[in-house]
Amino acid sequence: MPSEPATSSRAIEHRLHPLSIGFSLGSQLRRAIFPLILGGASANFLGVVEMRSVLLIGLIPFVVGSVVRYLTFRYRYEEAELVIRSGLLFRRERHVPYARIQNLDAVQGVFHRMLGVVEVKLQTGGGQEPEATLTVLPLPALEALRQRVREGKREAADGTVAGDPTAAEEGATAIPAEPAADPVLADPAEGRTLLHLPARELLLHGLLQNRGMVLIAAAFGLAWEFGLFERASNWIAGEQSWIGPAVEGAAADVVAAGILVTVVAITALVVAFVIFARVLSVVWTLVRLHDYRVVRSEEGLRATFGMLTQVAATIPLRRVQTVTIHEGPLQRWAGRVAVGVQTAGGSQAGQPGNADPHRHQLAPILRRDRLREFLREVIPELDAPEVGWEPVSPLAFRRVVRGTCFLATLASVPLYFTLGAWGVAFHAAFLAWAVFYARRYVGCLGWALKDDMVWFRSGWLWRRTTIARYTRIQVVALRTTPIDRWRGMARLRVDTAGAGAAAHKVDIPYLPLDTARRLRTHLAAEAARTAFRW
Repeated sequence: MPSEPATSSRAIEHRLHPLSIGFSLGSQLRRAIFPLILGGASANFLGVVEMRSVLLIGLIPFVVGSVVRYLTFRYRYEEAELVIRSGLLFRRERHVPYARIQNLDAVQGVFHRMLGVVEVKLQTGGGQEPEATLTVLPLPALEALRQRVREGKREAADGTVAGDPTAAEEGATAIPAEPAADPVLADPAEGRTLLHLPARELLLHGLLQNRGMVLIAAAFGLAWEFGLFERASNWIAGEQSWIGPAVEGAAADVVAAGILVTVVAITALVVAFVIFARVLSVVWTLVRLHDYRVVRSEEGLRATFGMLTQVAATIPLRRVQTVTIHEGPLQRWAGRVAVGVQTAGGSQAGQPGNADPHRHQLAPILRRDRLREFLREVIPELDAPEVGWEPVSPLAFRRVVRGTCFLATLASVPLYFTLGAWGVAFHAAFLAWAVFYARRYVGCLGWALKDDMVWFRSGWLWRRTTIARYTRIQVVALRTTPIDRWRGMARLRVDTAGAGAAAHKVDIPYLPLDTARRLRTHLAAEAARTAFRW
C-alpha cells in the first residue's frame, strides 16, 4: 500500500489507492452529467459554442478536483483515534476516536471487484452524513482498518491504551493479496445468522414491492431528457416505416369489432404492462438484495447483500432508536412484514448508493410468525407476547370524516359539469368511500406502553407500528390546535435521536386531552429517570 514518511515516531500516514482519482471523477460526473448536457445543448442551440467544447471544458474542474483530493488525502492510526487529513487551500484534519466509530460500511461494485478495491464509509453518532468516505482503498487496507477499529473499541471498553499502532499496519502487509471471493461481504468476526433471504423470498418481495414502476418512471425521465421519444416517433410514424400504419390498422380493427373487444384489448394491454412492471421489480430485487443476510456479531447487526454492487454494513444495537414494522395489503395477504430501524447519527437518505438502505429496512421481508423472535434480537428488552392497544378519542372519527367528505365533494365538482346527473352517483360513491376510509383509519390508530417502551400504530391499507424505548426518548411534546382545544383533544409526539424527516414516528393524534397530559408526564418522567444510551 503506498505510503509516505511518518509524520511522527508513532504513526505512518497512508494514501488512498491511486484508482481513487478515477472513482472520484466517476462519482462527480454521475451527479453533474445532466447539467453539463443541458448546458452544452443550450450553448449549441444558441450558437455560442459546440456542445463537445462545453463538455470538455466542464470536465476540467472535476478532473483537477479528483487529482487534488487524491494527493492531499491522508489517514493514519494513532493510539486511540483515526486521524484524517484533507484539503489543499482549506485544510481539514479530523480526529475520530475508535470508540466513536459506530458504522464501518463497505461497498464494492463491479469495477471495484475487477480492480481489487473497495469504498469505505465511517460513521459516528455526530451527524446524518458519513464522518469520512475513503474512495477507494485496497482490500488489505480495509481488513487492517476493520481490525484496528475493533481493537481500539475493545481497548477503550477495557480502559486501556492501544499498544504500538504500527503493529496493525505491519500486520496488514501479511494479509494475502488475493482474499476470499467476496471480501467485502466476508465478516472477519464470527456471528450468528438472524435472517437469510433465499431466492424464493426475494422473488415474493419483488412481486409485493413493485419497484418496477419506479424503474419505468426513471426510464421515462431519461428518455424524455435525451429526446428519445421524438426519435422513436419519427422512426414509428415516418414515411418509410411500416410500424405506424400497422398499429393504426390494428387499432381500427379492434374498435370496429365492438365495445366488448375494445374493452378486452385495453384490459389486456393494462395487464401486460402490470406484468412487465412486476417482472422488472423481481429482477431489480434479485440483483439488488442477492444473498441478503443479517448476522448478529460482537459489533452489532451486520447486513450484507448485493449481486453487482455488494454492500456490507454494521448497525450497533446501542444506536437503534426506533423499530418500525411495515405491513402493506399484499404483505398481510402473504403473511409477511418488513422491519426497519432508525439509527442515531446515521445517514437517513436511504439511497441505494449510500450503503445504508438497510437502516430503514433491516428485514425487507419477514414471515409474520418470525416477527417476535426477530424483534427480540433487535430489542433484547422485548418480552410482551401481545400488545394491548389503547384507542384514540371517540370524537376522532368526526374530525377525520369531515375532512375526507370535504375532499370527496371537492373531487366530485368537476364530474357535475362533465357527467351531469351521473355526477350525483359518483358523488355519493365518493362520500361512502370517505366515511368508510375515516372509520378504518381511526380504528387502526392505537398506542400502548409495554416493556418500558411506547408503541404507536397507524394506517389502514399500509399499516406501520413504531416502537421507542424509554432510554431512547429525548423530547416529549404535547401539541394542540384551536380545534383540538375546542374538542378536548391533543397530539403527543415522542422524538428520538434517529428520527428522519420521512420516518414513521411516535406521533399520536386525537388523544383525549387528559390522557395526553398523563401520558406526557409519564414518558417525560421515565426518560428523565433512565440514562440515555448512545
